[in-house]
Amino acid sequence: MGELWEYLKMIICGAQTKLCAGACDLNIIFQLIVVGLVVLGMFLLGGVVRRGMARLLGDILPGEKHHLPQIRAKLTDVAAPLAAAILLGVIFLVARHEHWGHQVIYAAGDLLWAWVFIRLLTGLLISPAWSKPFAILIMTVAAMDIVGVLDPTIEVLDRVGFNLGEGRLSLWIIIKTAVMLALLLPLSGWLCQVLQHRIEQVANLTPRIQVLLVKLTKTGIYTLAILVALRSVGFNFHLLAVFSGAVGLGVGFGLQKVVSNLVSGVIILMDNSIRPGDVIEVGGVFGWIESLHSRFISMITRDGTSYLIPNDELISNKVINWSFSGKGIRLKIPVGISYTSNVHEAMALMVAAAADFPRILANPKPVARLVSFGDSAINLDLRIWIKDPANGVTNIKSEVQLKIWDLFKENGIEFPFPQHDLHIKTPTELTVRVKDRLA
Repeated sequence: MGELWEYLKMIICGAQTKLCAGACDLNIIFQLIVVGLVVLGMFLLGGVVRRGMARLLGDILPGEKHHLPQIRAKLTDVAAPLAAAILLGVIFLVARHEHWGHQVIYAAGDLLWAWVFIRLLTGLLISPAWSKPFAILIMTVAAMDIVGVLDPTIEVLDRVGFNLGEGRLSLWIIIKTAVMLALLLPLSGWLCQVLQHRIEQVANLTPRIQVLLVKLTKTGIYTLAILVALRSVGFNFHLLAVFSGAVGLGVGFGLQKVVSNLVSGVIILMDNSIRPGDVIEVGGVFGWIESLHSRFISMITRDGTSYLIPNDELISNKVINWSFSGKGIRLKIPVGISYTSNVHEAMALMVAAAADFPRILANPKPVARLVSFGDSAINLDLRIWIKDPANGVTNIKSEVQLKIWDLFKENGIEFPFPQHDLHIKTPTELTVRVKDRLA
């Protein structure tokens, strides 16, 4: 309790020193006049400052790509208070150099800077759900700095902690790290979107290379953001060795599937087995790959249903990639005709039916094959190649079979029905005797 009381007295003394240093009635009035004139100028000249900022940003950040319009709008919106905060900062430096009273000017400038940061960060980086708590945090820190209790509070928070090996983990380090990550991670996400758009615009890169570069870029940027955040708060990296065992256990148990999917995603991209736009079949589901992600792929079917398939399933299970060796695939359409039909004419009609569809390739050309002599039919195959399996396989097979049906009907080619022939050998003579029951 005694140590806590000393801390409280230190905070109170710091506040008194900050608020009362160099203060007198005339000096306070003079500072209030200066602050009032700056604020009045901010309102009167705000339109001019905003228009000038808009023209300047139009030259520095031209275009309408990504978040550029939003960035220009936010910077233009805070142009007047930003100019007022800078002006108050210059006046504060002059006053401090000349040993004039400056506590009111410092407080006003501190609040203006806090307001500018709140408007910029909540509008560009922080999600709407966290805007209000973040604004309260910034204003609280600014108020604590104004009354002079920020430094003593930081000292108190820095003493609350414990030693870990060669380093020390304090409550102040944890708070600083959380704040830095809250700022750097959204900024990293925005930077990743910009770089992803740039990479996707490079025409010389294949979709597989584009996805791989995007994933590596995101991993590198987020890793760098975390390291910068830890380094900027003075985090001792020797502490990571203490937690390495716990992290290993977490990966071994709770994060096993997550890590497996991440590694499988990298393997898929490296071996070029599955690419965006490929037509695949997994577990009886047919569709084409819409996009590749860190943990899963997005596959969309012909009926518009999206399947999110984990990457490790693509590594460990059987996957049919219809477009692995090229965009063209071969389809087999089985056809049965009766034994009374002309087989040569039927095969010619099947090839003619395939020639009416532009989706069917002329090279390799469609061919008809006699497969087998069945119990009830002569089994034929029409083998065709299509160049766009992403547009559907069942639909083209249906159209070709309908055309074969029409040509067979026009030319007297019969489709067989299941039939069985019953052969009766030499009939056996039957003798019937009737016995009278009354005899």
